[in-house]
Amino acid sequence: MTTMPSHHEYRELLEPWIPAAQPWLYRVPRDPECICFGIGNHGHWSLQASNTAFGAFAVLAADPDTNPARTGMSRDELTATALAMFRFCVRSHHAGATAATTDGLPWGHSWISALCQERFFHGVEAIEHELTQRDRDDLRAMLVSECDWLLDQYPVKAGLVDDNKPESNLWNGAILHRVAATYPDLPRVAEYREKGTCFLVNAISLPSDAQCEDIIAGRPVRERHVGANYFESFSCNHHGYMNVGYMVITLSNLAMLHFAGRTRNIEWPEELYRNAERSWQLVKTCTFPDGRLLRIGGDTRVRYCYCQDYAIPLWLMARDRFGDTDAAEFESGWLDQVHVEQSANEDGSFMGGRLASMREVSPLYYTRLEGDKAVTLSMGAYWRRVLPELNETPATVRPAPLLDHWEDDYHGACMVRTPRRVASWVWRAAELPQGLCLPPDASDMAEWKTNLAGRIIGLGMVHSHKLNHHREAAFPGGFATCGQVTIRSEKHYAEGAFDEDVAIQDTAFAALPDDTTVVGIQRARAINRVFLRQAKGLMLQIPNDVFNGFTRTYTSAEGELTLEGRDGQQAKLELDGGWINVEGRLGVVALAGAPLTLLHPEKPGVPIKAYPWQAHTHIAGGFLYVDEICMVCADEVTDYDAGETLYDVAFAVQADVGATDTVACALANAQAEIKLDSPDARAVRVRAADGRTYLVAANFGSAEAVMPESGDILAGFLPGKQNLILPPNTCGVARLG
Repeated sequence: MTTMPSHHEYRELLEPWIPAAQPWLYRVPRDPECICFGIGNHGHWSLQASNTAFGAFAVLAADPDTNPARTGMSRDELTATALAMFRFCVRSHHAGATAATTDGLPWGHSWISALCQERFFHGVEAIEHELTQRDRDDLRAMLVSECDWLLDQYPVKAGLVDDNKPESNLWNGAILHRVAATYPDLPRVAEYREKGTCFLVNAISLPSDAQCEDIIAGRPVRERHVGANYFESFSCNHHGYMNVGYMVITLSNLAMLHFAGRTRNIEWPEELYRNAERSWQLVKTCTFPDGRLLRIGGDTRVRYCYCQDYAIPLWLMARDRFGDTDAAEFESGWLDQVHVEQSANEDGSFMGGRLASMREVSPLYYTRLEGDKAVTLSMGAYWRRVLPELNETPATVRPAPLLDHWEDDYHGACMVRTPRRVASWVWRAAELPQGLCLPPDASDMAEWKTNLAGRIIGLGMVHSHKLNHHREAAFPGGFATCGQVTIRSEKHYAEGAFDEDVAIQDTAFAALPDDTTVVGIQRARAINRVFLRQAKGLMLQIPNDVFNGFTRTYTSAEGELTLEGRDGQQAKLELDGGWINVEGRLGVVALAGAPLTLLHPEKPGVPIKAYPWQAHTHIAGGFLYVDEICMVCADEVTDYDAGETLYDVAFAVQADVGATDTVACALANAQAEIKLDSPDARAVRVRAADGRTYLVAANFGSAEAVMPESGDILAGFLPGKQNLILPPNTCGVARLG
């Protein structure tokens, strides 16, 4: 049974961070009573960084157990610093006394400005007794100014793809209700509550809400419904992809207001929690047992921070509001991971080692990410200290069951999860497409960027993937999917060079119903004559960094090999035996097309995703060392003719298997490839972990393909007279025996 974390565990992570944060504190010359953390200009992320750091300083200042030997500051000094940071926030706002940040401009009055206020309120509570009357007046003026702007200037919008605003609708609705409850004497309180309710009804909103007759604040939901931000499957297409992270962000803001009610004895309206518990069930399913998010749709930003950090308030609320006692395991596991990384940094920073290059090129981004981790830890420290009932078993225990199968049509998303395997595929992913096959307790092996989907990199600084078509089908215990992507290379070095489509990639992916195996079939071809930096089939990524102790052990026919993460050494090993096993947990077998290659890069990979308007993000490089298992591993600049095949491969990946199992799979599938008459169809027979044989086939062409087999159809195939028929653009799975 997992032991619940105490507020002491949170505090002990925050204390050594204070010396690391101090060099980033800046006393503002125009108002020496003000201090900011980071660059302190009027941009909303600058205030986000400063206000999150404030939360950490304030909570430590208020905690009688804070150890000054570890913080390097007495509690009085922490209090004085927190007050100065608070004053920078309220005085530099449009409504403030100076109305000027470090660049001379005021901040606030935007779709996102309520966010950094919502995230610092627990810190305000912690040192409330230290606020002067002027401080209280300045706080009230800032909040009223923000709420009036939301009333008069900012409309409620929502949409499944365009105008997707679940998180901002939640935090804007939250601040309106917060201010209405805090200052009931304000003349526009009724307006604050009504618009706040409209924001909340359109936060975790569904298409079916347009006809919903449930009564909220005296009116049917449909009357306030502006648009859906979530599909009926509870997927959320935020920033243009299936975004588990922003499902967490939305719920985290709900949690912040929830706990403000708990500490102030305020009962919030029911609309705050509308659809939240059902969203939590999917988020919980998309979480590893140690708390790391199972981001099946990927992530465009730095791994293991921001959205991940804000799971802390969500977990606390899931336990407190929903009675989900499983959340304590996530909470405890995540604190262990924060400790692991912080312990690897000599200065006490949370991510100073991993983000050293970011610190050099963007102090703004670096302080923002450090602040996010600090503020969420401070929430856990504060709420667990002042609400002792959080450390007790809830009166009603109601753990949400994990979903064993989930799918979403719009994103082309499929997932199956059991105690032995989690397998997923998402077409509309952050860097589409991407797949996953892992033991559910192997979070340190998870990486998302085009994982199991191959990788093609041209000479440009930005690469975009256009999804041409996709089709998927689920069956008991598995799924099959097939689709095509065009890869575009943009923002070239040479003057006058133009953006170009460089390759077409066809992919099929199937999770077999053996609770272990996935099969991938990939084909990629150059569109015109083109120069490419990389062309890699399969592309299974295995992080090899701080969270796994900088060490990975691989077993193959060539022997056992240990690779050290962050060693600055490149290694490239051809695995002619056709199989490899990772850590005794994950097996990979080449089925057709090419041998396996294990690549150990000398530099970190996984940078922030570059967009056409943000092509310079490459200057900071990557932020995670990742080993790569490929089939075809062209990683030097190479030219290809029009129509030339870049890779044409098939493979199997098995979760929760040791090296002996992987050898057995390789031997059983040594003759897996089936030769077909159709030039655009591929097929393999796969002996799976359940001892049964499956036919997995892909038809990348425009005409039907005839298989030389017949069997029990699970997905994709049509029955012929004596054979199976595979329609165009389809992945088929059949059980042969």
